[in-house]
Amino acid sequence: IILLGPPGSGKGTQAKMIADKYKVLHVSTGDILRENVRNGTPLGVEAKKFMEAGKLVPDTLLIDIIKDRLAKDDVKGGWMLDGFPRTMPQAEALDKILPALGQKIDVVLNIDVPDEELVKRVTGRRMCKCGTTYHVQFNKPKVEGKCDACGSDLYQRADDTEATVKQ
Repeated sequence: IILLGPPGSGKGTQAKMIADKYKVLHVSTGDILRENVRNGTPLGVEAKKFMEAGKLVPDTLLIDIIKDRLAKDDVKGGWMLDGFPRTMPQAEALDKILPALGQKIDVVLNIDVPDEELVKRVTGRRMCKCGTTYHVQFNKPKVEGKCDACGSDLYQRADDTEATVKQ
């Protein structure tokens, strides 16, 4: 399953529900990128330069990260890609990667949300290092700036800006 849509469209929220319902692994490019950055992998070090600048990670880097992820054993029972592919070169690369791995696409879903709504969603999003997500208007933590799950400080991702949404 491939789930498409711009940042802030709700891909992550929908992907979790769909993945649970159909018993497939949720593969989020954003989560994979952040994990590689956290772990200091060569791909993560390279991706961090773009992410910290609020820029999109280049196709070649994302393609390598997805190829590596889809080759792992835990995706053999099925997967849902959340946020990949986003460009024609990514889609073309995926068309080559999947047959080589003995995999195929069964369905593609696209989430369409008006730009004004996307800006509101993205600029209000707050994250925790434990993976919990909040929103300053729609899903507030009990204590402002603190995660309900682990008590850590919440942060705003560098790419959660109006400029990134409009790219």
